[in-house]
Amino acid sequence: MSIFDHSPDFRPARVLAGDIGGTQSRLAIYRQEAGGLDLLHQQTYTSLEHSGLSDVLSVFLANQYEAVDAVCLGLPAPIHSGLVYPLTNLPWQVDREKVLQAVGTDRVTLINDVEASAVGIKGLSEENLVCLQEGQADPAGNRVVVSVGTGLGVSSLAPTGRTFATEAGHASFSPCCELDFRLQDSLQAEFGHVSWERVASGPGLERIYALLAANGSRSLGAAEIVSRAGSDPVCWEAVETLRRYIGSAAGNFALTLMASGGLYFAGGVAPKILDADRSDLFLHAFCDKGRMKTVLEKMPVYLV
Repeated sequence: MSIFDHSPDFRPARVLAGDIGGTQSRLAIYRQEAGGLDLLHQQTYTSLEHSGLSDVLSVFLANQYEAVDAVCLGLPAPIHSGLVYPLTNLPWQVDREKVLQAVGTDRVTLINDVEASAVGIKGLSEENLVCLQEGQADPAGNRVVVSVGTGLGVSSLAPTGRTFATEAGHASFSPCCELDFRLQDSLQAEFGHVSWERVASGPGLERIYALLAANGSRSLGAAEIVSRAGSDPVCWEAVETLRRYIGSAAGNFALTLMASGGLYFAGGVAPKILDADRSDLFLHAFCDKGRMKTVLEKMPVYLV
């Protein structure tokens, strides 16, 4: 993966990098140095407070007095041959020409946001990781990133260094108990197709809580549900159910992409939900794949 679409000899002096999410958009400018990239400026914006990608870019760049030479933006959407499909959790239409106008250069690469996370896995140290399952990493195996946030994204990093994005989070939810079937029925009535993203994400936690608290309790946001989990039994059950869903979905992704090199959790929700001290239910769901249980038990699992 390279941000340079043009001559291989081109080395930009100033690079604009962006992590665009359904909740927040993070933008930064780096200067290319001999030893790597030096952070010059960084800003985080609430995505829904802006009308589109070009708008948030214009706001960010309005305070910059020097032009950028190259741009790489990670977007929460499928991207094929430069075409950005509709963003699943953000009502923006990405117009590449408007993006080029906003940044002032045609050296622009748009990639899937979780694929960008997979690129970043190569730069992590042990200090950046919390081990949820030690396993036995295969150095010649794939590493898989599962991003749990406003959505549920999945990408993979091959041992060759090649990355590729997937839309595995939109695969069909697999209910396996009475609560799961009740949740599926509720979501099917609302959305039609029920994906893993509908249940194993920040909004998914709110839907789980709403089902469990169907006795007239007021609706709660995901952050409040997590903060109340220590004292409110309904919130606790909702969080535990979300952990189970994340584990079950991640086990599916790990088998599909054969994450023998390790599975890495990223995203804004993952560190608030997954905890090395309370990982039993999550790991049971992750490894509960019948004859493939021993395969999954050997896969290292980390929280970024």
